[in-house]
Amino acid sequence: MKEILNHVGNLIFCHLQSVRMKRSIAVLAFLMLCIPFSAFALSSGNTLSAAGPSVNNRTAATALQQQQKSVKGVVVDGNGEPLIGVSVQEKGTTNASITNIDGRFELSVSRANAQLVVSYVGFASQTLRAQANMHIVLTEDSKALTEVVVVGYGAQKKANLTGAVASVDVEKSLSSRPIADIGRGLQGVVPGMNIRVPTGEIGSDPLIKIRGQVGSIEGSNAPLILLDNVEIPSIQMVNPNDVQSISVLKDAASSSIYGSKAAFGVVLITTKSGANSNRFEVTYSNNFSWQTTAKKLEMGGVDGLQYTLDAQINRGAPMPAGGMWRISPESMVKIREWQELYGSTVKWNDPVLYGRDWVFDGTNNKYGYRIYDGVKAMVRDWAPTMSHNLSATGKSGSTSYNIGLGYLDQTGMMRTAKHDDFRRYNASVNIQSEINKYLSIRASSIYSDRNKRYPGVGTTVADPWLYLYRWSPLFPIGVTEHGNQLHEPSYELGAANTDNLQDKYYNVNLGFTLNFTKDWDLKMDYTYDRQTRERNKSAIQFRGGQVWYDVLPWLENGYPVYVDEQGRRTDTGGIPAYRFPVQDYYSNVTTNYVDQMSRAADNNTFNAYTTYNLRLGKEQEHAFKFMLGMNNVTSQWTFHSTKRTGLVDQSNPQFLLADGEWDGDGDRNWESQLGFFGRVNYSYADRYLLEANVRRDGSSKFPKHLRWKTFPSFSAGWVVTNEPFAQPITNVLSFAKLRASWGSIGDQTVSNSLYRSILKHNNSTWLNEKGLRPVEYGTPTLVDNDITWQRIETLDFGVDLRFLKNELGLTFDWFRRNTKDMIIPGEDLPVTLGTTAPKGNYGDLRTTGWELALDYYHRFANGLGVTVNVSLSDATTFVTKGADYLTPWADRDLSTVFSTSRRYGDIYGFVTDRLFQKEDFVLGSDGKIVKTNVIYKGTLRRTNKQTAQHPVYQVHYEDGDKLIFSPGDVKFADLDGDGYITPGSGTNGDPGDQTVIGNSTPRYEYSFRIGLDYKGFDFSVYCQGIGKRKIWGSGQLAIPGYYAKEGAIPKTFATDYWTESRTDAFYPRAWDLGGNDTGFAMQRQSKYLLNMAYLRVKNISLGYTFPQLWLSKVKLTKARVYMSLENFITFDNLRGLPIDPEAISGYSMFSKSYNHSRTGTGTPMFKSLSCGLQLSF
Repeated sequence: MKEILNHVGNLIFCHLQSVRMKRSIAVLAFLMLCIPFSAFALSSGNTLSAAGPSVNNRTAATALQQQQKSVKGVVVDGNGEPLIGVSVQEKGTTNASITNIDGRFELSVSRANAQLVVSYVGFASQTLRAQANMHIVLTEDSKALTEVVVVGYGAQKKANLTGAVASVDVEKSLSSRPIADIGRGLQGVVPGMNIRVPTGEIGSDPLIKIRGQVGSIEGSNAPLILLDNVEIPSIQMVNPNDVQSISVLKDAASSSIYGSKAAFGVVLITTKSGANSNRFEVTYSNNFSWQTTAKKLEMGGVDGLQYTLDAQINRGAPMPAGGMWRISPESMVKIREWQELYGSTVKWNDPVLYGRDWVFDGTNNKYGYRIYDGVKAMVRDWAPTMSHNLSATGKSGSTSYNIGLGYLDQTGMMRTAKHDDFRRYNASVNIQSEINKYLSIRASSIYSDRNKRYPGVGTTVADPWLYLYRWSPLFPIGVTEHGNQLHEPSYELGAANTDNLQDKYYNVNLGFTLNFTKDWDLKMDYTYDRQTRERNKSAIQFRGGQVWYDVLPWLENGYPVYVDEQGRRTDTGGIPAYRFPVQDYYSNVTTNYVDQMSRAADNNTFNAYTTYNLRLGKEQEHAFKFMLGMNNVTSQWTFHSTKRTGLVDQSNPQFLLADGEWDGDGDRNWESQLGFFGRVNYSYADRYLLEANVRRDGSSKFPKHLRWKTFPSFSAGWVVTNEPFAQPITNVLSFAKLRASWGSIGDQTVSNSLYRSILKHNNSTWLNEKGLRPVEYGTPTLVDNDITWQRIETLDFGVDLRFLKNELGLTFDWFRRNTKDMIIPGEDLPVTLGTTAPKGNYGDLRTTGWELALDYYHRFANGLGVTVNVSLSDATTFVTKGADYLTPWADRDLSTVFSTSRRYGDIYGFVTDRLFQKEDFVLGSDGKIVKTNVIYKGTLRRTNKQTAQHPVYQVHYEDGDKLIFSPGDVKFADLDGDGYITPGSGTNGDPGDQTVIGNSTPRYEYSFRIGLDYKGFDFSVYCQGIGKRKIWGSGQLAIPGYYAKEGAIPKTFATDYWTESRTDAFYPRAWDLGGNDTGFAMQRQSKYLLNMAYLRVKNISLGYTFPQLWLSKVKLTKARVYMSLENFITFDNLRGLPIDPEAISGYSMFSKSYNHSRTGTGTPMFKSLSCGLQLSF
């Protein structure tokens, strides 16, 4: 083996001529063949000769050398620029050459009438007769029809695809962009693949869904992500620079070959392999970027405090307003005066001064005058990020190789944190060698190390980002008092220890290909991969001035200190000063601690498949392709978590430096999957296309009687333009294909606890006689005896069209995906049973949608190239059978998410008519609104009398005292016409005035890209957006008046709410909902749904590629510089609210109920400005 390693090292790093090392290669080949099932592959009796060339062969070679002639030439593009690395190969032989830095080549051909095949990535291949001096001009290829697309266990020409498969232009989507992972680069690129980035947390995974947002209740609904046919845990781990191709398998016909893990689509990522021709190339690229918030985070400030004061007045509550910090009409005057006097001179982080910035009235009331800027205190401006990538690619003789190294260093948005960053290290190596015409071997390895560092605040329920928006601007933030830090979020971010989350992944792949004949091969690959995750976190006790509650007199030597109105100490006059008491405190935890978690998974993947091509007919017009194979994945994992309280040294959180209680947990488990699959492709004259797949899957997740299932799929295509009758129109309609597919896949992403009764247990909070917490056991869960696999069936109809000599292309798909036998909860059982009803295959779900993609490419005579790509897609999901299917339609609750015969994501609420105005009410002689009595549901209710001839009263939400609808409140539409606004019983049969007012799923996702290139310059603009999505938000940033008492209020609410002098306002009069998302006039309604539709300019890039003439002087083959803007412009309908339109309430990479599930209260999304360099030599 030492000889092998030396041989590989010489090939890669020294680029020497290949050396025949037959014994070593034979050893390697033998080890490859020892992989399971290789014996079966060789049992056909074929033998491989390792003998050297015979005497007759050497004689024939000598004769050929005497007939050889020399061919020279140059290869250029349409602009006359020389092309480097173009493959020039004698047709029918392995005799080949590549062009040098000047585009020139030289080749000795074996016969006078030899033909040369000239090929280069991105250009149309040409076959030409060999001549002494050749000038070859390659034209750019749209790749629309000739492109080879990676599919399940193989590849096909795009023109011959019958399933719903999309290929990604990796260069356009991932290159020259300051993106941390492939997922962010793919957002909007593939029609039907929805990618959301709901948070600005660095190191977080984007959320990927294919064809709809939900496929089942119990399943994962996420696509299977494969890296070189091996499942990976996160798309974040892949270095975008290592990617050769990406294919997305969207329907069951194309993804069923991967079995029960591919129920909701597959993302196939193929990494770069070695060069195709004898050459050696080193490529280096970098990117330096700076990021800031994607949209301005504007809070209410003084206007927000006025809202709080008005809300107190409107509710008829006594003064002062506010809570821990008070507001009164008099203090509002002082607040405005402070802005005039100090607003331009006192910096946001200047120390807080008593007398100038706040006062205490001696009766537990603190009044603030200064407005603090929490955004500046918390958010870093223009945080830096950089990435570097280095790769070496080459081929020497029959061995090709690729080595890649990558580094990403991304800084987060937390201004005061000791460390807020994400770093990723990537390394990859790929070697392939053709031993002889029968045997090729390959080996590869990938390594990824991701490490996220962040402040350890001990909670995701209410972290500092929540507190940025939780309190009013009177709460000091980002400042000190008397040199002491204060109890506020920016201090806690800076004082906290640094937690870290580290994910490591590496794999080793060994494989070989046996070519029995030119039409029959066998491929076997074995991959071992190890995934580890380690999390180290701690929580500490803070010490700071307490700004929430009571204050203390400021004393020195036992005597009070006096200050003037500017906060300066004075010995004459002034007022006695107060200060914030400095105390130790915990933030959202009750003790300090150190906590460590580790998880490790070892996976083994074995793929073996054989492919046989067969052509029949006089003109070989009948083309068959048969494929049989097997796939085996085994996994075992361990998990351990340990926590200890009582840190002795808070700055050094270690178990040995803690003396408190221990708490731990651990587990280990395994699972495996075995699948056998087959595929048959048939093509008649590239005109009629058929494909059939079948996969039989076995999974350890299921009990023995359910372990195995068979899943078939079928697809067909008709290339209309290959018909004789279509030839007259091919100048306009270059290509037309109709296709259809149907397939069925099982889903094994559900928990195996559904198939086995579980006896849950936990430790009691009580102590037994031994002083220990005894273990308590619950009632065993019930299991449905007939429970079985969920089945995902997809029906797809598509059309692929190309016009104008392939310059313009259109692809359209209509699909329907049915989740049959969906696992849902059963009918409710009596509470006396002691446990919940078992889940079973009682449900069905149906998703219907369509996808459209357009592309256009043209190069003008002056050399200007234009590329346009457009995509548009939509999908809706209906619950055809839910948990309430036995409940009569009229009695089904409107609040049930998965209710039978209802569209998923529908939001029920009231239709907003408008805001009440003073003219809507009857006024008495004293100018006050006249009261009247109405009968509502048999009860006398007192309310404000309306002037309308047929008034509609909303007494259901009134209390007859302070909660009475008045001018500035919301007027709802009376949909049932009974004269009252009512929610009814909240059922289908009795919705009252409620109706569907919106839908929370993303609809009409679109994107478009325009690219220009001219004489080395390239420019592109890429935009992506969602046409329709609405949510009823949660929390301060989404609900007007959510916590007006002392919560932060966005500028949008604070400057556009109804007052008697602003009757055309968008939002109703000020009100305090007491920390609730609904209440009084702010019921769930159409007008105040958050419209999350958006258009985002994802990327603007400008680059310049230096001419070859210049580069040849410095021995470079390519040099490009560029500038790029990412997420720089966003158009939305959120009226300036500090909420990103991609936000998901409560989502974080650490929790799905993050920060009390309040909308927008997390790490802000960011935009980036970047520049970079790409070099090849």
